Amino acid sequence: MNRLFASGLVAAALLLVPTLAGPAVAAPAASSTAKAAPTITARGDIVFLGGDPWSPSGPLEVTVRNPGSTAAKGFFVLRLPTNTDLTLGGDCRTVQGTPRTWLCGGAELPAGGERVHRLTVASTAAEPVFGAQAWGSVAGRDATGGTDEFSDFRINWPERTSLRLRATAGPVVNGTTTVRVRVTNTGTFDIGGYSFTITTPTGVRVAAPACADSGRMVGVGCEILRPSVLADGATDSFDVRLAVTGGTKTVKLALAPANRYTNKDTTLTLRLTGSGGSGAGDATTPPPAGPTVTPSPTATAGPTATATTSTPEAAQLPRTGVSGSTYGLIGAALLALGIGLLVLRRRLFRG
Repeated sequence: MNRLFASGLVAAALLLVPTLAGPAVAAPAASSTAKAAPTITARGDIVFLGGDPWSPSGPLEVTVRNPGSTAAKGFFVLRLPTNTDLTLGGDCRTVQGTPRTWLCGGAELPAGGERVHRLTVASTAAEPVFGAQAWGSVAGRDATGGTDEFSDFRINWPERTSLRLRATAGPVVNGTTTVRVRVTNTGTFDIGGYSFTITTPTGVRVAAPACADSGRMVGVGCEILRPSVLADGATDSFDVRLAVTGGTKTVKLALAPANRYTNKDTTLTLRLTGSGGSGAGDATTPPPAGPTVTPSPTATAGPTATATTSTPEAAQLPRTGVSGSTYGLIGAALLALGIGLLVLRRRLFRG
């Protein structure tokens, strides 16, 4: 009886120990190697393309820093995505064998100093692009060739918007007429210029201003580029002088490129007569909602990491096996059994 009582107490004690002590937690392993601090770092700012809608361009600012304690030459490597090119970068040179990659900079930077490099990036897409994004990247490099990790910057193509076209033509006098053009930005943001076209029949020629040499209207009319920024709500007014021969003529005016605009009043026709004419815009089918071409970053130019939802390690690894609370219940039962045996032993001695 004494042996049975002692065995019950020992079993209860052994089962209670894991419950009281709690689960063991493994200490994180120390990193065997320490990553060296970069000698030269570089960061690129966001790029907004604008201006000529067929070949928009925009400034890119790259800040190169020397975080070290001694002076050093600061270079940086620039990577651009497809459908883009570097059009202005006096201290940049292409990296042989790597498309759309340049090595730039090289000026000496004092300890803790920095320098801002101003470059120009342009779209090289075959057709006008609107509402698209792509990613470039830069990395600092020292004189020995040591290169820091690449960091990404975004390139934004112009967004689609709405412009309203209005025009009036004066009477044809001595073979000449003047068309007064008014273009109003009815969108919600400033635009960096637009294009205006005139389709002319035989006997009509644009005398002023000069037609653009883009070649898009050869044989059918004239394209006039308006490169200045047009603020939202503002109106751009200008005159177009036409030489007219052979009686009454009809010309068509339009804002281009057509896939940029979300509204309908972007085209109109004018009759050129001795008494003049006017137009307020034809009702045309609006262009498709999305851009015709969407440039996408290459594997080297896009972001290096895929965005995922972070999950703590405890949530990723489910717990298996018997829990500590189960051990506690078994131990309590055995302890009660031992106490019962002790009471029984005392009653037997009294009897």
